[in-house]
Amino acid sequence: MNEKLKEKNKEALTSVLPIAGIVLLLSVSFVPMEIGTFMMFMVGALLLIVGMGFFQLGAEMAMTPLGQGIGAQMMKHKKVALSVLMAFLMGALITIAEPDLQVLSNQVEAIPNKVLIYTVAVGVGVFAAIAVVRVLYSLNLARMLTVLYSMLFLLTLFTPREFLAVAFDAGGV
Repeated sequence: MNEKLKEKNKEALTSVLPIAGIVLLLSVSFVPMEIGTFMMFMVGALLLIVGMGFFQLGAEMAMTPLGQGIGAQMMKHKKVALSVLMAFLMGALITIAEPDLQVLSNQVEAIPNKVLIYTVAVGVGVFAAIAVVRVLYSLNLARMLTVLYSMLFLLTLFTPREFLAVAFDAGGV
């Protein structure tokens, strides 16, 4: 397990280091930080790396085998509709429980919290179901992304401007 933790911490380091470097470069060149703020940033970055390492290790040890077991059981039944429904439900339910989405919904006053949470959850569930269909039928990913992103950008033409930033941010959450 020690080697796995080192591996996960190295992955976290490669994720956090470029962003931390950019922030530090900007703070040195454009907006100087006080020494206390700088130290808090450095300690925060270090704790973020360690925390991400432990989180990724825990996810790999606990969630990956669970997901593989569920997927194997679903594929034994060979019922496409059941697999698609399960993917939708898992995507939606996991999204509803997502803490970042809870925080985002509290920050957006224009949309009631539950409406935002359930809308994002349904969207994630739909795309999880589409992902299962894509895998089951070996559909071309590039073609699917082109069509779906084209639809997304077309929908932005009919969306009020005040909702666009929230819509894209909620997708990232």
